[in-house]
Amino acid sequence: MTKVNTKPVVKNAVPSLYERHTFHMSKAAMYTYNYSSLDEYIIENYANMTIKTIANNLNEYLNRVKYRVEKLQDVGVLPVKYAYNTKEYRIKKEYLQQYDAAIKLYKDLMAVNPQALAG
Repeated sequence: MTKVNTKPVVKNAVPSLYERHTFHMSKAAMYTYNYSSLDEYIIENYANMTIKTIANNLNEYLNRVKYRVEKLQDVGVLPVKYAYNTKEYRIKKEYLQQYDAAIKLYKDLMAVNPQALAG
């Protein structure tokens, strides 16, 4: 019986997140930061914890955890927790409001003059 190691999930799913771009500096490799353990913890606990709590539990900087959450969401590994905070949601909401206003104006115009937009 062979034991299959499924960890790290993110590193196996999206290896491009962990490429090292240190070819231009010979000593940079020893100072690069490995995000795979942070990413695994975020994926496991993001639904139940806030970003601040995750940062405190891991003794990480809050901005580093925020950065990784954004990266994981951009790649599609981590879902957005609150959909109404996304730019897509705000644009869609504004579009629908303007569409409803345009329909109302069109109906008002047709009530006043049905031939207003004819040729």
